[in-house]
Amino acid sequence: MSADCPRCALPLDTSQLQQVPVQRCPRCAGLWFEAHALREARNAADPDLAWLDVELWSDAEQFRHAPHSGRCPAGDGALHALEYGHTAVTVEYCDVCFGVWLDATEFERIVDALELELDRRPAPAYLRDALHEARQLVTGPQPLLDEWRDLRTVLKLLEYRVLSEHPGLHQRLLALQAGNPFR
Repeated sequence: MSADCPRCALPLDTSQLQQVPVQRCPRCAGLWFEAHALREARNAADPDLAWLDVELWSDAEQFRHAPHSGRCPAGDGALHALEYGHTAVTVEYCDVCFGVWLDATEFERIVDALELELDRRPAPAYLRDALHEARQLVTGPQPLLDEWRDLRTVLKLLEYRVLSEHPGLHQRLLALQAGNPFR
């Protein structure tokens, strides 16, 4: 299927980003992601972000919606601008196929902002996230292995956060490990 850039009206070239198929504009370098491809590319760019469920069209409180901003490159749908509140990046999504259009640097800005969000998240928030992911392990919609990976990631990030917030605890744990007679 031929897709045209919503900015330049030029045919998009097939490309890959993080080994995920995308369509790229040869002039403005904008990117067209089919449904779920943005999440796949984000997860490939930083696997620690995989447990963050960022669905552009499902959480109205997390996203500010702007009116119609153009035509979908892949079909008859309309593009709608959404500003993801935590990243300050405006993305455009199709209301029919749920594809996502990003301008040239927006993918990197999204990944950077989400990584910064993970870095700033306090230990109690990670603890809540770990409990949520533990519940998802049993009741979540994703396959068991995916839910297990998400839980493992959150627990790892919780461990890093606790140890970085409490360096004395880290030193005590290292001392305990050094004195372990069962090593």
